[in-house]
Amino acid sequence: MMTMKQVAIYMAALLLTAQTARGQVDLSIENWEEKPVLHKVPDAYAGESAVILEDMTNIRYMDEFKDVVMYKTYHRIIKVLDDKGIESFNKISLPVYNGQTLQLIRARTILANGTVIEVPKEKMKETQQEDGTTQVAFAMDGVEKGSEVEFIYCYRRGVVLFGEEKIQFGTPVVHAILEISSPARLKFEEKGYNGFPTVRDTLTGDTRTIKAECSYIPATAEEGYSFGDVNRMRAEYKLSYFPEKEEIRQYTWQDLAKKLYSNIYEVSDKEEKAVKKYLESIGVDANEKEEDKIKKIESAIKTGITLYREIKDEDANNLEHVIDNKSATESGLVRLYSACFLKAGVKHEVGLAPDRHEHVFDDDFENWNNLENYLYYFPDQKKFLSPSAIYIRYPFESTDVLNSKGLFCKLTTLGDITDAVADIRTVQPQPVTESRNDITADVSFNGDMEATANVSYIFKGYCAMGMREAFILLPKEKIKEMVQNIAVLAQKPEYLLNYTVAGDAFDAYNDNKPLIVSTSVKAAQLVEKAGPKYLFKIGDVIGRQSELYEKDKRKLPVDMDFPHSENRNITVTIPDGYKILNPEAINITAEFKDANGNVGASFYSTYKIEGNKLTVNIAETYSQVHYEIADFEAFRKVINASADFNKVTLLMGKI
Repeated sequence: MMTMKQVAIYMAALLLTAQTARGQVDLSIENWEEKPVLHKVPDAYAGESAVILEDMTNIRYMDEFKDVVMYKTYHRIIKVLDDKGIESFNKISLPVYNGQTLQLIRARTILANGTVIEVPKEKMKETQQEDGTTQVAFAMDGVEKGSEVEFIYCYRRGVVLFGEEKIQFGTPVVHAILEISSPARLKFEEKGYNGFPTVRDTLTGDTRTIKAECSYIPATAEEGYSFGDVNRMRAEYKLSYFPEKEEIRQYTWQDLAKKLYSNIYEVSDKEEKAVKKYLESIGVDANEKEEDKIKKIESAIKTGITLYREIKDEDANNLEHVIDNKSATESGLVRLYSACFLKAGVKHEVGLAPDRHEHVFDDDFENWNNLENYLYYFPDQKKFLSPSAIYIRYPFESTDVLNSKGLFCKLTTLGDITDAVADIRTVQPQPVTESRNDITADVSFNGDMEATANVSYIFKGYCAMGMREAFILLPKEKIKEMVQNIAVLAQKPEYLLNYTVAGDAFDAYNDNKPLIVSTSVKAAQLVEKAGPKYLFKIGDVIGRQSELYEKDKRKLPVDMDFPHSENRNITVTIPDGYKILNPEAINITAEFKDANGNVGASFYSTYKIEGNKLTVNIAETYSQVHYEIADFEAFRKVINASADFNKVTLLMGKI
């Protein structure tokens, strides 16, 4: 089975055969001004460290001998305005990915007095990275305030059917151009996101051209609770038509569903027999409940089959090979899941979804390259499974796909014929009640008013992800260090008096059993003497909280990793002869309601005093993963309410 990118390349090889033969492309477009003139920086950017004056991207699909190839050229001019700008641009690193061949690099510095210093080829160093990519790095000589850095690089690669170009960066851009050209028989479409324009192609002679431009692009914003990449200005493009043939849209979501079906579900008789035997070996019974079958299949594959990102073996995706060798690529793994579900009678749909930190699924623009995450949806259970997330278990899916749309392959059978229908659905997270990050604490004082605390930290659902993985994978000698990081009151290792960890097995996700870290801690720092009174820092019991106190106008919507709640129950034994003088400081309320009156985020802290017992209850909830900019102020009040409680100090005085 091939990945989506491999599928695209394979289909391209079949459909994009060059109609005419020609030699290597003319690289004259990669030229620059031989006598450059320094640019003036717009007044709006006078306070910046650096400004990208021109950002030009040129993509050309061309007939070359018997193939169609792609040449991509980047040409940038950057004005450097201060020391930070010099540090950012006095060295340049350019990536060259697998499948690309670097055709040209030119780089130069134009000094403030007009002197030009070009980087010689011998100073451009090429290094191989661990991920297989190549990095070309070089220093820009003479970079100073007011100078300009200019570089051009061009690479060649085989044809790609889907692409994306980032237009917005950490440095503002004065002017950006994206140009895509192709032979007339290949019709590409471009779509801009987050403010970049969408432009249709024009036909001139035998060449189609798309040219999109944008000016005065601000630097990317860095804000808490936001996904910068998905909100970055960008352009996507895809091959959509072969105009010389029938005017039928190509590479649609339906095409992808059919391709998924043929890649995943077409198995040989030998493979089918191997799967049947495998199901018997892991104890899957045809009469079991569907959920029990799902859990058994997932557990067996995730604990017994090693996932490799790349295996250089022609049989790596063959199910006999996968089962016998107990190893697979992601595509081989998905074939095994699907065959097992099908053979076991589990009603399911295999699908693909984007990483929501980087892309939004667009129903109307079919960019297959954006779909990085395999998923299963079970219609009868209305739940999802992430097959290659080896440290997560059903019914919790990877948080990368929560609330994102995905393309699912719904199987339909008519007689002996099975076909696939594209079904676009939203990956609904588990309810907010299923993911909790709770604290229960009992605080008491000795005769010297030194505090000790028995504190349990309880993690459920999405909140246990990462934490549970760490406890299982960490060496035993590192566990105490991990616990100390969780037990925020244990400021020194010796302050952690004892601890226990329970519920750390991965199969705890199946029934959502909590991961519980119970601690006993010396917490002398909670109390300070203030004359005849004592200050009790009760807010420190919950640890430092995230905060959004900045006053700058919010630019990006709010995105959270997952819906969750945080309940803290704190019981304090008030020392004999003392009372709490300001208990009302505990009472804090903040909430956000949507247009329908539903509470989307809230924080409530309350207390009661009975005899010498102070009981504090805190309920904090975030039931959504996305909040629009218009809702930011209300959301911020909830986040800051938790941070405000962390600062609460109670005054204890003599009765």
